[in-house]
Amino acid sequence: MALPFLVHVMDEVEISERSGMLLLPVRVQPLAAKSQISGSYNGALKVRLAAPPLKDRANRELLSFLARSLELPAKNLSLIQGQHSRNKTVTIRGLSREELVDRLARISHTRS
Repeated sequence: MALPFLVHVMDEVEISERSGMLLLPVRVQPLAAKSQISGSYNGALKVRLAAPPLKDRANRELLSFLARSLELPAKNLSLIQGQHSRNKTVTIRGLSREELVDRLARISHTRS
């Protein structure tokens, strides 16, 4: 079941491409009840994370959550900017921009 708001949200997220990889800007909110996409924020995908911002836990949860949600191996995602910030940039290999938008738009409320 697709989240209806995600189709609109993905129009607002500023996905770019560099060296055959997609660059996904992400705004995280740690310490949420569960990990989920909650909208967009200033051109970034807003993600609530069920992890604290301590000892890299939120960063690891972000990459794990996105890999599960996008049905990609974890090795295809990496954090290249924002290791100590709520504003982050994630690189994604193995998907086109259209595939990324489609997969994010299909994420259901029950996935975490």
